[in-house]
Amino acid sequence: IGFFTRHAIAGVETVAAECYHRNLMLGGHPAHFEVRPAPGRNALELELHAADHSLLMPVVAGVRRMFDLDANPAAIADTLGRDPGLAPLLAQFPGIRAPGAWSLYESTVRAIVGQQVSTLAARGIIGRLAAATSTDQDHRVFPPADALAALGDSHFPMPGRRRETLRGICRQFSAGEELLDLDTLAAAGGVGPWTVAMVAMRGAGDPDAFPHRDLGLEKAWQGIAPNGHSLKDQSSVWRPWRSYAANLLWRS
Repeated sequence: IGFFTRHAIAGVETVAAECYHRNLMLGGHPAHFEVRPAPGRNALELELHAADHSLLMPVVAGVRRMFDLDANPAAIADTLGRDPGLAPLLAQFPGIRAPGAWSLYESTVRAIVGQQVSTLAARGIIGRLAAATSTDQDHRVFPPADALAALGDSHFPMPGRRRETLRGICRQFSAGEELLDLDTLAAAGGVGPWTVAMVAMRGAGDPDAFPHRDLGLEKAWQGIAPNGHSLKDQSSVWRPWRSYAANLLWRS
């Protein structure tokens, strides 16, 4: 909930203490869903409002990825707990998860917009893009690729190269956001290893993605490094759960 609160897009997502709400389009029709703790159970409850419930399972798959419901905390802790730098963090944040985005496309947009800016600034920019691309201001949705590709320069408060990177990907996949993959993203101009790693973690649910040179990770590691090893060197021993190590460091 803390993660989704920090990254929520105004008008698209609403986050309360025990509820996540999101607007979206399903089969060309407005829809929305809510996710909350299931009373008395170690589980989440999904409530979907949609015109076509044949699309329920793709929604379930997206929610499972967002909340990282397929994680195995015991296996993750068994590996990461051997590191004296991470062990105290595991005790502080037991059952660590790697929260994600609704889709790989959405994660790509978030990561490109978020290059070299704060989380708060990035969500503000995407909120502006959502307002500019939504045909129904009472039901804003995350900016679709075709609509983003059609926006003029003035809608993108970012360096020109970053704007063209984002619009180029949106043009390429305007007819099918679900066709975007990590290999295509990595080959795009203006996309570096940090962006690919962030999308692999948040959009593809890769348990072993690790965005090297992330300033937040570097600062966190410098504060706890027990043996003087660099973050890049130390992260190799966290395989195959480096995404969870990254989330521990960010939370610290």
